[in-house]
Amino acid sequence: KSLVDHKFVKNWVNWDKLMADDAYLKKMLEYGYIKSIPEKRDYPAFIEMLKEIYAPYTKEFVVKECKLEGQEDKLDELFDMIVDAGPRIATYLWRAGTIGHKGGWMNTRAGFLLMALVGAMAGDIGGVSWHHWHEISVGGKGDKATVAGKYPDKVDVWNELSWPPEYPLSTYEMSMILPHLLADEEWQKKWRSKGVMVPEKLAVWIPRMYNPVWINPDGFRWIDILKNEKKMEMTLNLSPTWSETNWFCDYVLPVGLAGERHDQQSSPTKPERWTAFRQPALRVALEKMGWKPKRPERATLEAHMKAGLGEIWEENEFFLNLLYYHVDPDGSLGIQKHAASKKDPSRPVTIAEYYDAAFSLLPNLLAVAKREYPNSEFPCYEYMRDHGAWTEETNIYRPQERELKIDKKNKTIEAHGHTYKADEVKQDDSGVLWVEHDGKKHSIGVEVDGKYYQGFHTPDKKLDFYVDWFANEWKWPEYGIPIYPRNKGERKKMTHIVTQVHHDFMTKENEFALNTIYRLSYNIHTRSVNSKHLMEISQNHNPVWIYTKDAERLGIKNREPVKVRIVDTVSNLESGYFIGMAIVTEATRPGVLACSHHAGRWKVKNAVDIPGFEHKLGVMGLGAPLFELKDDGKEASMTPKAGIKPMKPWQFKEYNKDLDNIWWDGLTGAWQNAVAPVHPDPIAGNHGWHQKVILEKAGENDKIGDIYVNYENNFKTFQVWRDTLTRPLEAGDTQRRPRWIKRPGAKLSDKAYSISIKS
Repeated sequence: KSLVDHKFVKNWVNWDKLMADDAYLKKMLEYGYIKSIPEKRDYPAFIEMLKEIYAPYTKEFVVKECKLEGQEDKLDELFDMIVDAGPRIATYLWRAGTIGHKGGWMNTRAGFLLMALVGAMAGDIGGVSWHHWHEISVGGKGDKATVAGKYPDKVDVWNELSWPPEYPLSTYEMSMILPHLLADEEWQKKWRSKGVMVPEKLAVWIPRMYNPVWINPDGFRWIDILKNEKKMEMTLNLSPTWSETNWFCDYVLPVGLAGERHDQQSSPTKPERWTAFRQPALRVALEKMGWKPKRPERATLEAHMKAGLGEIWEENEFFLNLLYYHVDPDGSLGIQKHAASKKDPSRPVTIAEYYDAAFSLLPNLLAVAKREYPNSEFPCYEYMRDHGAWTEETNIYRPQERELKIDKKNKTIEAHGHTYKADEVKQDDSGVLWVEHDGKKHSIGVEVDGKYYQGFHTPDKKLDFYVDWFANEWKWPEYGIPIYPRNKGERKKMTHIVTQVHHDFMTKENEFALNTIYRLSYNIHTRSVNSKHLMEISQNHNPVWIYTKDAERLGIKNREPVKVRIVDTVSNLESGYFIGMAIVTEATRPGVLACSHHAGRWKVKNAVDIPGFEHKLGVMGLGAPLFELKDDGKEASMTPKAGIKPMKPWQFKEYNKDLDNIWWDGLTGAWQNAVAPVHPDPIAGNHGWHQKVILEKAGENDKIGDIYVNYENNFKTFQVWRDTLTRPLEAGDTQRRPRWIKRPGAKLSDKAYSISIKS
């Protein structure tokens, strides 16, 4: 019995584009994906070709490739669940294979293939939805309240430190390699000689609610660059909590946590479009009691000072005030007008003005807010302030099948909120409707069975089994369809989609794959260390979990210290080691160690002096032991010096009396991220978190929490990943990146996207 939803696949998967591409079908033949080119190019021929392509991926293949010997029944169970569910499969592909491995993006693509074939991606009840169907994003769109009255003009400058020319398809900004690019002067010279003026330094760097030293791999490279004023001239951290990064920043400016700032927030949690409004609780409470700020453009700051929090800015007001009063005080740069209040140009726009304009973009909210707050100057802001959340639209199913509005009388077509003249709209052979704007084609809809629909958010408005632009223009033809190597020879050729911890690389009995990214759900990366109750759960504890029989085989006992050496499988260089506590368990797989990178916090002092502050400021006293740090610029080490203690001498203990009950010392955590090298995926650009490790018993003088890292080797590993695995932009390329990929977030001009590379 076929499990394929043929109606959905025929209508909404771009099979016809593949079957019409003779050149790519020939490539598939060359790659060995198919044995012959189909004579017919219709839908049944496509389905038969799929059967041939995926015939090798049998249950036996999966068992061998995924090391599931003895657990075949689990695959049978999973298959039965898929058969029973049909189109009612909902899954979430992110934190497992996708982000752990080199080529993890193909993991997601394989999952999408299954769900597309069974019709689970149709946007129907019980299936999978796209996040943008259900999210609302208006938080940065309050420009009508400013003097400018519109979003700033497109920027003409490209940022190669976020979007390097080796990674034109990266999904997000490649923040984890920022210090490596700044340190790599040979790389800078190479691209500058080709006419690409990559930056050599940063004048100002603001990490903002981000702890790069601790959470990123290769943390000592970050420390090295933060301390180097020739590379980062000034650094300031807008940080609601203390962090490891703060030790190395020029300025640490406290900003509010979630309950101390305004922030529009939306998540794709159900088939609705809804939004929430985070607010500074103390400010709202004071305003409800009749308090008013002296300067409305910094009301949150004044409220926090009034309530006793101190000089705690919220970022909205901080940046608006910074732009208005300091960056462009006379308006000559054309920046001030984007921060200036339309109501009162003598000051920055206020929170009420800005967010009222932003939320007014939601027509249903606007109608209700005006009705409920008829006398309000800012009805949408007041509604969201008082209610906290709003549902703009419900029952969002199959949005790709929303029909375009065609006005035959006026000869116009309305798509995605825009109205086009009918004679401006062209249709290609695959049914896609296009318009030209600024000399470029933009798809606005697609014809399916004689009707015109909005379609999916892809250039051809369908789900892309075959991605022609990826395969051709952007030079990755072998991965133009969902595929995976079938044998060791293909794994070497297709190394870009083979994990760096594949069992091909595990040749000795004490070599393991290390899973660093399983979630400690009560620890939010770097912001939970100040929560006494959350830290009591975790106690800065990240043991090395090891499968029972692996521990028996290696003679490792429960709670025994072990040395975990990290070795890269692309460069074959060793990074260093960390000492962790072994915990023997049935809850990890044979050959796989697990050590969460959500614990292993540290500090170099227990308190810091703040000018004008009556007392010393204690830092991370609930979850970070005191460590000694040594660093010579190429190699570094850390060792614990003192554990966490009850905070009896703390000057504010009357407000937190249970701080005397700290019974944990926090000395069972290790900062493993410092040892790990960066693994920038050659295509998607994300860091592949998993590491190959060699497991040994700890030495006589080793202590849990000790780390040693050769970060010069880590730098070489980064260069090998970048220079041997990527396919950079080259002479003849004219675009830095496909424009239809969502990022960069800032609006960029044609000039910014354009590139000219010398040969």
